Amino acid sequence: MLPKSLVVLLLLSCCAATSEPMSMEQWNQSDLSWQLPTDEITELLAGDQSFLALKRAAFTAKVKGTILFIPDWSQHAASPKYLNLLRKEFNDYGWDTLAIAVPDAPFEHDSAALESYKMQLQQRVAAAMASVQPENNAIIVVAQGSSAALLSQLYADKKLQEPQSLILLEAYLPLAEQQRSLPLAIAKQQVPTLDLMQEQGNRQVAAQWQLRKQLARQQQKLLYRQREISGLSAQAETQQRVLKEIYGWLSYQGY
Repeated sequence: MLPKSLVVLLLLSCCAATSEPMSMEQWNQSDLSWQLPTDEITELLAGDQSFLALKRAAFTAKVKGTILFIPDWSQHAASPKYLNLLRKEFNDYGWDTLAIAVPDAPFEHDSAALESYKMQLQQRVAAAMASVQPENNAIIVVAQGSSAALLSQLYADKKLQEPQSLILLEAYLPLAEQQRSLPLAIAKQQVPTLDLMQEQGNRQVAAQWQLRKQLARQQQKLLYRQREISGLSAQAETQQRVLKEIYGWLSYQGY
């Protein structure tokens, strides 16, 4: 295997040779390849495009399954906004973890750009699910921000295989007219769902918080729980509370 420094230099020289600026995803991959242990870093294939994934094994004799972490489109696979802590801590509770890189956020937030991003996200999540299915039966998805919102739409439209449980971290869409369709999508997909909202987070999430619960009841969504998280996401105690909420939710489901 090539040394980390050589991998980074090759990536930088490749971009320089083609006179193309590095994308945010490429910069993140370069940084994470330098910072993280080599045995955590792997690549998966979605169509003809490879993408970074961070894989860690459970520290228990019996493995419950795999938790798949999907960051917001503004974050990377080891995002300090909850995901990096969660992907490590759940190894102690009997879970393998896999955190994937998502495509760069679209420059425009119109319907065409959003659909293009959603299609790429769908391909990556499907590839990640396929990569862990031979190993474990139980697959849990923890998704953040706009990626979480688009995944809810994909599950509602039956365009992705459903996991055993779905945890949404501040699920939102960037424009108000797009956000209006989200509560129904969350309610229609029948994956057991833990919906987490940051107390001082996205205003659009807060504005629709009650509607999400009402529509889940209307659509007879059997397992839907909302929790509001106080404190700032960068605070250690806030991150620990999110960990406890997810652990409690999975324990309630029998995991």
